[in-house]
Amino acid sequence: MSEDWPPEPELPRSEIPREPAAPPPEEHPEGTGSVAPAPAAEEETGARGVVALLDQQLLVPIRSSSGEAPDPASLSVDSMRHGTDANGRFVAAFSSDEAYSVLGPPASDHVAMLGRELCERAERADERVIVDPGSPDQVDIPAGVLPFLLAGIDLASPEALRSRRPLGALPDLEAPQAIPEPFGAEMRAALTDLPAVERAWLLRVGTAWTVGVQLDADAPLVEFDAVRNRLHALASEHLGSRRNLIVTDLRAPSLRAHYESAAPPFYEPPPAKGFLSRLLGR
Repeated sequence: MSEDWPPEPELPRSEIPREPAAPPPEEHPEGTGSVAPAPAAEEETGARGVVALLDQQLLVPIRSSSGEAPDPASLSVDSMRHGTDANGRFVAAFSSDEAYSVLGPPASDHVAMLGRELCERAERADERVIVDPGSPDQVDIPAGVLPFLLAGIDLASPEALRSRRPLGALPDLEAPQAIPEPFGAEMRAALTDLPAVERAWLLRVGTAWTVGVQLDADAPLVEFDAVRNRLHALASEHLGSRRNLIVTDLRAPSLRAHYESAAPPFYEPPPAKGFLSRLLGR
């Protein structure tokens, strides 16, 4: 069995199990308008669907046909089956047994994995993810958007909707002309108290703020959760809501470069003092 398999380019909707379709909208007399959803509403619903995938059990094909079911926690991204399309390789996942039977690679084993766990592994490997590849409703999540998704960015917000063309385009970042106080000073103090933080950027994204955090290379993923919780608490106190601050893990090189291109770091820990400086109390 080869490492990659070509997904079907387009399958008839009748071959893919779907929930019953909603009844057609009522007809209205001419001039009274239509109840058909606007494109923006459809796009917003799709964005929320992507966020919901994080808490959904997905079926992930693996490079095995032995019939065994290995522990998902022991699998690396390289052990997962990859598909190929016009944009290159991707990690494949499927939303149901029915979708897997129609769209998945034939004669391949698979494991069940929470969407968040799959996205975390793909993000560390800088790989894109496609859920239900080959179906009319496939969800393509480029590698660049995975850190934003995992960091809790609301993909249905107006700023995110404007930045996605298609879903996954990195949002525009801007260096702030001024940082309100005491928010800036408190942010710097909080970062100083978090020893795993090597550098951090404080930028604007749409009408909100974003902190891009570069952690020590040896820091576990749970360390980022601690950093995010601390900074979100600070945002709730000084910005009125945690939703006004997007905290992003910059492990992915492409995402870190995106922040670096916008402005110099807002925070870098001071250099360690040498023996003579400590002796003289400097």
